[in-house]
Amino acid sequence: MRFGFVARFAAALLVCAIGVAAALSFFFARTHLDSLKRDLITTAVGQASAALQPPLDRYASSGRLSPASRAVIDAAIRNVQNFNPLVRGVRLYTPAGLPLDPPAGEPQPAYVGAAISQENIVQTPVQAVEGESLVTAYIPIAGSSGRYLAVAAVEISVSQITAQSGHETRFVVISTLIACGVIFISLLTLAAAAQRELNRRGRAAETTFLQTMLGIANIVDQRDPYTAGHSHRVADYSVAIAKHMGLSRVLIERVRWSALLHDLGKIGIPDAVLLKTGPFDQLERQIINHHPSIARDILGEVEAMAEIVPCVLHHHERWDGGGYPMGLAGEAIPLLSRVIAVADSFDAMTTDRPYRSALALDEARRRLSDGAGTQWDERCIAAMVELIDTGSVRPPSEHVRQFGSRLSAKYGYRA
Repeated sequence: MRFGFVARFAAALLVCAIGVAAALSFFFARTHLDSLKRDLITTAVGQASAALQPPLDRYASSGRLSPASRAVIDAAIRNVQNFNPLVRGVRLYTPAGLPLDPPAGEPQPAYVGAAISQENIVQTPVQAVEGESLVTAYIPIAGSSGRYLAVAAVEISVSQITAQSGHETRFVVISTLIACGVIFISLLTLAAAAQRELNRRGRAAETTFLQTMLGIANIVDQRDPYTAGHSHRVADYSVAIAKHMGLSRVLIERVRWSALLHDLGKIGIPDAVLLKTGPFDQLERQIINHHPSIARDILGEVEAMAEIVPCVLHHHERWDGGGYPMGLAGEAIPLLSRVIAVADSFDAMTTDRPYRSALALDEARRRLSDGAGTQWDERCIAAMVELIDTGSVRPPSEHVRQFGSRLSAKYGYRA
């Protein structure tokens, strides 16, 4: 199954759009979540710092953490936790990293020392605690004198942040998908318009090509008035054989144009030979046998004819290798040349020629069958014989067989 340009473009564009949308959605969602996380952590840190600084100032002035001061600190911590649901716990450490509140805990000299030396917030990696993702922010708290009094370790729930930002993340993803969808539809519209223009130009080019081929075929037929209409009939027979053999649409069209041009080389044959009414002598036979090579030389200069040239060049080869111009045999002969050879021979048998009258249909069928496997490809003959038997292929009527004579009379000369 072959897909058109728009279908292939749309499929590729859709895949790219989905990929880009997914990447952008992930990037924007991740950026948004990181930004939101920073803002919420900063808010929680600010709240904790503001709430803890007054009681820590009193602790610094007294030099010890009295039960009353501890109670005030605990109250401040509870206020922070109550006010901000993201905060799961707050611990205090001395500048040396020893636990201050609660007093029973593990020392954290590394994080505490880093926060004080950097004079900034230091965060731990995300850790899973009882099924919840937490990050701990170490906040250096300075007193009114400017000296650092303690470091607060604030545990913040990343899971809660992610949950709260879920609807915003969905909004970002949906917005990104919609934007990519608009771009996709716009590009697809442009591609469809381009395809319509390509189709229009293709039809125009095909029409021009068809008219050119028909014109060339008419030139060939009028060059030899005794074979007028021959190229068109051979093309019709060849197409019928190709269809019966189940060849592809591309090959059927190729054999049509090849058959129309199969005798193009006769343009280069001298009138004395081409229009001779009697049998050819050896030299004349050699001359007439050059017409496939002449056609190759003419068509070979046209790039668009590259696939037609072999079909035209070898349509007089024989299955047993006794044909011309190259003496190819069997499968070495191009398939479409074998098809044209059968169609060409059938038309030659069933039309009047200067040297003989048309054969009866039964006699033409018999000669085709007798030549299967020697002169012609058996598969092509089998297809042609079945077409003849079913009436799908018929020889031209008597007045068409005599068309050459009428053509000469039309132009005021005797053939």
